[in-house]
Amino acid sequence: MSKIQINQPFSLKTGAKIGTNEATDLQNGHGRSIFNLLNPNQMRSVLKRLKQYFSPKAPPPPVSRQEEFPVDETLFNNYTFVIGSVFSYFNDLPHENKIRFINRVHHFKNTKKFHYIGLEEKDDIATLVSSSAIQVTFGLKNYLLTYFKDIYVLADAYKMENDNELYIGHVAPEGIYLSWKHFMYGYSSKSDNVNVAVHEMSHALLYNNFFAQYGIDAHFRMNYEKFSNTTGPILADVLTKRRSYLRSYAFSNLNEFWAVSVEAFFVNPKGLRENMPELFEALSRVMNQDPSTKNKILREEISK
Repeated sequence: MSKIQINQPFSLKTGAKIGTNEATDLQNGHGRSIFNLLNPNQMRSVLKRLKQYFSPKAPPPPVSRQEEFPVDETLFNNYTFVIGSVFSYFNDLPHENKIRFINRVHHFKNTKKFHYIGLEEKDDIATLVSSSAIQVTFGLKNYLLTYFKDIYVLADAYKMENDNELYIGHVAPEGIYLSWKHFMYGYSSKSDNVNVAVHEMSHALLYNNFFAQYGIDAHFRMNYEKFSNTTGPILADVLTKRRSYLRSYAFSNLNEFWAVSVEAFFVNPKGLRENMPELFEALSRVMNQDPSTKNKILREEISK
């Protein structure tokens, strides 16, 4: 299996490179991004087509009910130790929300089949990967990403068939794939707004709500369509300034703009709010969260 170092460029879902020179490339106009390819009129056309593509042509499928089953005290304490050792997000929560978070992690983990490739099978890995999904979906009522039954955890970066690029994560119809090495890196460093688990879970959340036939979250679906309407001015501003708080990979395509934005939202919410307040507010509405607060959830009634 190919290996890469953290300080070298590495690839996300589409194989586009990201690394330490990315910000410079963006400022100088050399990044591989959509602002090198599209003029403002073309950009508006792309955004319009995307909105039409995502807009439902018929009533969405019925929303499935996703229960939360409480765990006993021993399990709660075990989960608290494992999750709290990695997730500062979890440690910030008040006690009652920690209970809800753990109940969701337990249910999510038990609805998935975890596959371990190149590393030893450990329940703690399944717990932490499940926690990343719950972090992303914590403000929503439907949190199970029910379309995805299988999660593949690989020891390190990997290649896919007929592709020479190195990947650290991707989402495909058959499952969610994550490099464990880079999963842990994402939760140990907050300096670069890179978190592969949050990135891929945000892709899975979008897929689950617009392409799956069940398990959608009505709040997310409605507010994502509103979010897509806010991206036009944001992208136009980036086109004008040729620089952005988001890393340039966000501008590879509009799906990556979503996933990279969600990464920044969770990794450094204060930084995103200060640098791109309109984007932060739009994401807060979609996710029903403000990760910079202890409670995280904005409107409790939406998440229950």
